[in-house]
Amino acid sequence: MIKVLKAAAHIVWAVSIISLGTLIGASFGWVHHGWIGAIAVGTIGFSVGALLAADPLLVLHFLHGGL
Repeated sequence: MIKVLKAAAHIVWAVSIISLGTLIGASFGWVHHGWIGAIAVGTIGFSVGALLAADPLLVLHFLHGGL
């Protein structure tokens, strides 16, 4: 039961972080570069979100101020 909840939490975490990275990248690209920038920077945001989604503890470590 705990493994199922842990897997579900990781899936929710991954989807939300990847979506947030894509949204931030696309909106930044749209404001500064138009359609092409939204697609390009949104793709970069997707990649960064995927990297951050792989390890939630690493994100929490960076938010805490450590390197």
